[in-house]
Amino acid sequence: MKIAVFVDELGMTAPLGESGFVNVFTREEGAWRICQRIPFSLPSGLTLNQIRQRTLSMLAELPYCRHFVASEIHGALLAWLDGMGMTMWKTRGRPEDFLDRIVAQIPPAPESVTVLPPVSIVPAEEEGAFRLDLFAALQIGGAHTSKRLLMPFFQLQTFSSLEIHCDHLPKWFSELDTARFAWRIIPHADGTLSVIVEPVR
Repeated sequence: MKIAVFVDELGMTAPLGESGFVNVFTREEGAWRICQRIPFSLPSGLTLNQIRQRTLSMLAELPYCRHFVASEIHGALLAWLDGMGMTMWKTRGRPEDFLDRIVAQIPPAPESVTVLPPVSIVPAEEEGAFRLDLFAALQIGGAHTSKRLLMPFFQLQTFSSLEIHCDHLPKWFSELDTARFAWRIIPHADGTLSVIVEPVR
């Protein structure tokens, strides 16, 4: 199991959004060890789209991590982490002092539940634009589907465009609210498609 903890320079949990680090912990030989360290901050003056893009970029670096700890998580950050399938924990102190307590509160997963793939929706070059290689995401294995991967993202609805690389338009797109989303299909010479989804403004 991996647990991400947002900490300050002293290694204490901090409010998500301040200048600090996302330390990813894993338990090895009876002790918690840092297996990954990601700098993260949200300076004042960023637009909502810039905040969202930085947050999703950080989440994209947390493969198979479904638990996130900080001393405070508010507003849009709370909604975005929840929308990407994270379980959030708020506590203070040093991670080594509370990680065992958190694990003890996590219910065991049923045998039929499979782990979702790493977050596969990544920022594109333009602000507010994102990309998803659906082929790569679905080849990782498990019970995930295009709908399970995309619906949390669409529910956030603070993006300017999403380009999905795939071989067909998912049938469940007929369920999308056309008053909220529009999409167009760009065919490629190799038989694949780019589906461009944009919020209706």
